[in-house]
Amino acid sequence: MKKKLLTATSLLMLGMLAIPTHTATAQDLSVDAGMTLTSRFIYRGAELGNSPNVQAMVGINSGGFSLYGWGSHSLGQDDNAYKEVKFWANYTLDLGEFNLTPQIENHFNAYTDLFDFDENTTTHVFQASAKLAGKGEAAPDLMIGYAFGSPVEGTIYAEAGYAFASGDYGMRAFVSTQYSDGPGFVDLGYNSKFVVNQIGVSASRTLQISDSFSLPLGISLIVNPKTERIFTAASFSF
Repeated sequence: MKKKLLTATSLLMLGMLAIPTHTATAQDLSVDAGMTLTSRFIYRGAELGNSPNVQAMVGINSGGFSLYGWGSHSLGQDDNAYKEVKFWANYTLDLGEFNLTPQIENHFNAYTDLFDFDENTTTHVFQASAKLAGKGEAAPDLMIGYAFGSPVEGTIYAEAGYAFASGDYGMRAFVSTQYSDGPGFVDLGYNSKFVVNQIGVSASRTLQISDSFSLPLGISLIVNPKTERIFTAASFSF
């Protein structure tokens, strides 16, 4: 039953992403697409590969509902053990000073079989989460997620952040934790049920190249206290 449920969920998400772009003529429907070049793919305190990555995404939005597909692919020859593709659907609720966004997502290693949902061999990781985010230039945020339907089922992830402005830069300081009874989602050999896997800060600004062209720049500095590793990454978005 679990395998059939996961297969049906993935097919539904893939089918919704296959909506032709010409349907976006509806007044309340919009299409979003973009690409990011990043010097390193850093995720939950782990460096996924040793080369720059290109990250592409496409999605549709209607009112508070969003449905996206996203992927990260190495530009080097050293990362063929993992190629991330992720689908997610969420709905944003306006609570006045805060937005609440429940989300369901599916992480997948695209080097493996797309429709392999066997609990012993699958690389699909489903996660249900909710994010509470403040509005304005200075705002806190909190996200809690629960992984299910995979060998890392039961992983609880929590991330708290604070966004603020500093001159021309948008800043965000953040800290994240992970709890799991067994091997966790993005697990670097943690021999503990509870770990602090990220403490970091990110900065972003828009570089105005010409009157008609600008380039968003992002910089991140991240420390994983559990593994005692530090990472930096720079990115440009188009």
